[in-house]
This record gives sequence, structure tokens and C-alpha cells, in this order.
Amino acid sequence: MNSYSVKSIYSILVLVFILMGVIACSSEPTTVKIGLLSPQTGPIAQYAPGFEDAGAIAISELNKTHEGDYVFELIVADSGCDGTQAGTAAQTLIDSGVSAIVGAACSGATLGAIAVAAPAGVPMVSYASTSPGLSGADDNGYLFRVVPSDAQQAVALAAVTAAEGASNPAVLYMTNDYGAGLGDNFASSWSGSVCTQAGYDPTEGSYDASSLAQSVIDGGCDSVLLMSYATDGASIIEALSTQGFTGKMIGADGVADAKFTDAFTDVTAVNGLIATRPRPGEDTNAKTAFESAYAAAGGADGAIYTGETYDAIKIIAASIISDPENILTSLKKTGTNYVGASGTHTFDANGDVAGTGYEVCQFDGTAFSCPRTWTSSDGIK
Repeated sequence: MNSYSVKSIYSILVLVFILMGVIACSSEPTTVKIGLLSPQTGPIAQYAPGFEDAGAIAISELNKTHEGDYVFELIVADSGCDGTQAGTAAQTLIDSGVSAIVGAACSGATLGAIAVAAPAGVPMVSYASTSPGLSGADDNGYLFRVVPSDAQQAVALAAVTAAEGASNPAVLYMTNDYGAGLGDNFASSWSGSVCTQAGYDPTEGSYDASSLAQSVIDGGCDSVLLMSYATDGASIIEALSTQGFTGKMIGADGVADAKFTDAFTDVTAVNGLIATRPRPGEDTNAKTAFESAYAAAGGADGAIYTGETYDAIKIIAASIISDPENILTSLKKTGTNYVGASGTHTFDANGDVAGTGYEVCQFDGTAFSCPRTWTSSDGIK
């Protein structure tokens, strides 16, 4: 064998090793980081485990489905149900390299986070923020949500209030984006009189539950509408019970969760509460599969916005896989007739979805159920 042949074989071997290295490198799965803003602290902290369990299920399924091609990671940050804290948490997620953010739950937290995420070019899909104010938020098209606006929930609440025989309700609302928006929209939707209307800061230590309850009783109100979160809502309901209020108690999605009872000192006070929350869509394979996986993971019955959390993650993941270089455009395409666990979603120009009506839930003692529904076409059934 001459020196030329030796050199040729050597060159071929080098080329083979280089090609093998290229192939090995190209076969490495792509890591995709998705952020989740969860209210681990604050007035709805008891709902956070449900959101995070749903998120873990979505990530597990994605990694199983796309094994070898992608590795999905869920990075969780505490929104605190607070705009300032959520903005800081969003920046932490962005610094960790997330491609998109799921959340937040509280509307004010979502607005605080998108103010940071949008300029950074990171889209957000909220799983629970319902304030009408989000529709016109200054988000440069980066904010989406898989829950309908409270402009619609207010109509459902007015129908439920009338169906309960109430004619002179009190309206107690938080002075944040969620509470004020829902309170104003209810007042516009209610055709009768309102006996008293009072806003309060839901920050712990900033409101007097006893005084709020007394205003309901002093006004001779036959019912009370609570646009509240869990901690403040439970305090007001307990104060109403202590002061002998016997009228109807009606709430919205901020308290329509079986875990709401965790916020009470005297859990018997929750008996009789009626509350609305977005209604899941028709049964689909996605809904059945999620509910089975959630139950198998130990998820609690009656948890709110778990299917929506799952869907938000799945929509983001599908968008990244479809077009990783232009996630924003891909999100709009993916979010067109997307069949998920919480319904079939289509994002409009504001990033909103129409929803499929509302469940009308109730506490009988401490037992939680949602035996009725409200839709714009059929009313309460």
C-alpha cells in the first residue's frame, strides 16, 4: 500500500467520523421551555396545585408523544395574583429561556406580566384571566386566553340571580381588574335595582369583612353578589353568617371551586353558595383523556381551570413545533378550531375566545357540584 492510499483511507475515516458526529448532534432532541405563572401565594393560592398538576400532565404527554425529537420543560413561577409580582416572575421566566408563558390566573397578574413579556417578544396564553379589560390591553398582539371575557359571565350571573328569586341584590366587588370589571358589567346587565354596591381592596388586611357584611344587612338586601377571590370571599361569607344574613349568596368563578372550602375557618358558612364558572365544551377525546389523567394523578374533583391550563400548554407546544421561528403567527393558526380538554377554541383579533356558556355550581353543605348550565341561546338548564 503506497502513501497515497494511506492518506486517502485516513481522509475517508476522518470524513466518516465527522459525518457520524454531525448525525449524532442532529439527532439530539430540541429542548423547549414553557413558563407557567401560578398563584402559589395570594388570595387564590389553594387553586395553584390544580393548575400545576394539569401543567405536569400536559408536559408528560408532550414528552411521550415527541420522544426523541423534543424535550419539554415546564418552569413555574409564582405570580402572587399580583401585577407587580407577576411582572417580576415573567422576567425571571424570560431570563430562563422560555419560548412562551402560560398564565396568569388573576387578571391583574396577567396584565402585569404581559407588560414585560410583550416587549421581550414572548407570547402569553392565560388559562383563567377573565377581565374584559384584557381584550383591549396594550399587548402588541402577544396576549391570548382560553377563557371568555367576564362581559359574558356578567350576563350569566344576572340570569342566575333572577332565577334565584332575588330582586334587590348587594354587589360586593374587589377593586382590581377582575372584580371591578365583573361588577361593572353585572350592574349593566341587571335590569332591577341594586340595594348596595361596595368595592374593596382584596389585599389581606386592607378590607373589613364585617363592615362589608353589615352594609348588606343594613341595606335590607335579599341577596349578595360576590366578585371575590377565595380568601376575601370566605371572610365575607363567614361575616354574613355571623351577622345572621339568610339571603341568597351568589359568586363568580373566583369562588367556583371545590377547594374554596379550604379558605374557611367555619366551613359551614359556605352552605347554599351558588357560583358560575366557564362551561367545558362537549365531550371530546382530548377532554376524556385529560380528565382520566388528572384523576389518576390525584387531582381533586371540582377544580377550576385545570382543563384550560392543560389546553394553554398544548396550544403553545403545537405552535412551537409548527413554526419555532414565528410562534406568534403559529399561535393564531393553532388557535383556530382547536379541540381541547376545555372546549373548542378559536382566538379572535383580541386573542379572546367565545366560550361555550357557564356552569352553575353550588355548595350543599361542603359538597360541591355543578348541576346546571347557562348559555346565551338556552338560558339556564
